[in-house]
Amino acid sequence: MKVAIYRGVNQVQIENVPLPPIKAGRVLVNFVAGSICGTDMHFYRGDWRWMKKGRILGHDACGIRTDTGERVVMVPMVNCGHCYFCLHGLPSYCTRGKFYGLTRDGFFAESKAMLPRSLITMPSNISDEEGAIVEPVALALRVLNYLQPNLGDWVTVVGQGAIGLLMTQIALLKGCRVIAVDLENYRLEFAQKYGADITINAQKENVIQSVRKLTKHGSDFVIEATGNIAAVEQTPFLVRKAGKVALIGESRGRLNLADADEASFFTMYISPIEYPAAVEMIARGLVDVKGLITHRFNLDEFEQALQTANTPSEKPLKVIIAR
Repeated sequence: MKVAIYRGVNQVQIENVPLPPIKAGRVLVNFVAGSICGTDMHFYRGDWRWMKKGRILGHDACGIRTDTGERVVMVPMVNCGHCYFCLHGLPSYCTRGKFYGLTRDGFFAESKAMLPRSLITMPSNISDEEGAIVEPVALALRVLNYLQPNLGDWVTVVGQGAIGLLMTQIALLKGCRVIAVDLENYRLEFAQKYGADITINAQKENVIQSVRKLTKHGSDFVIEATGNIAAVEQTPFLVRKAGKVALIGESRGRLNLADADEASFFTMYISPIEYPAAVEMIARGLVDVKGLITHRFNLDEFEQALQTANTPSEKPLKVIIAR
């Protein structure tokens, strides 16, 4: 079967490997569609160097169970259920956990052996392409549920890539006023389409001054979704005192907390808990993922897909891979 294997910086190859063995308690899922994530791009570009060479990429995908014929979303995390973190409702940090596409071979393969509990049946009104973009919806749900905003609270979302745009959509569903920040006008146009109250082009405006003028005291909540260290370092000046900052992109950087009195700063990662709700929200049309798709490729064109996702002039948001 064909797989997309990480071989080093700027080196991802399509190779042929044997079909995975079907161990007891697992089922074979045939890949249908998946999407390239910003995490994949960090490894491809060499921003992050801890990816093991020879690892199959991919952590956001859907497929078809060979035992039942059901269309399913594949959940990329498997937790043990009985370690300290699992017992405290934090499966993301399971001490025995597996994360497909990162610590274990991922989903950009023609077939994958999966535990049935890691498969969510897709409703008939979800397309295959939509089933390939569940992970950022689950992440946005997790972040906004943790923030617990009230109606009318200001939420500043820094970065309007696919993840940032879904943070914007979920924040608006919760009744927040959203300030969308990005460097690219085409991304800000998407934010406007989804209903962002204010858009700020960080190349043309002073983001800190603009946010403080709009909110009077600083934003109640800030979600950093750019993967840019400079944007991380800006967050203490955007949030109000005793507000909250979610560092979802690259969290490295030096935070000047002198004026961020009692503000909370935290990182957050996906959890399997939100996946069923994410699938339900897509099925009910509460969030738009299909509109985020800008490019489509098949598995044989994987390297071209990565290059497109890495080329700003192509205006990529979500790049889809289909079998």
